[in-house]
Amino acid sequence: MKIKAFTMIEVMMALVVVSIMLAVLAPVIITPPGNKSPEVQVMDTTPVGVIVAWWGTNYPNGWLPLNGQPVTGPEYEALRAAIGGLDTLPDLNRGGSENSTNWIIKAVK
Repeated sequence: MKIKAFTMIEVMMALVVVSIMLAVLAPVIITPPGNKSPEVQVMDTTPVGVIVAWWGTNYPNGWLPLNGQPVTGPEYEALRAAIGGLDTLPDLNRGGSENSTNWIIKAVK
């Protein structure tokens, strides 16, 4: 009986995916000045241009769906640099809905 072993590349890709998801979803509890009750905020340290799969259409702040829309404003300067100077995002979702997995890209810091 042969047992399939994972290659080093498969292990590294799994670690990259887990790292990105932890960076996107890691909540940080902070206490605002003058307020005694802590609030939860998401600390997003993901670099601009990272693409991840996302369920539904409730995207985190600073992320855009990859559905072919233009990114021409000055707030998207870092995103345009990350995607090779293009001013339109690719369309990877092709009819995605709120009940499906959509591809999103980190658009602004």
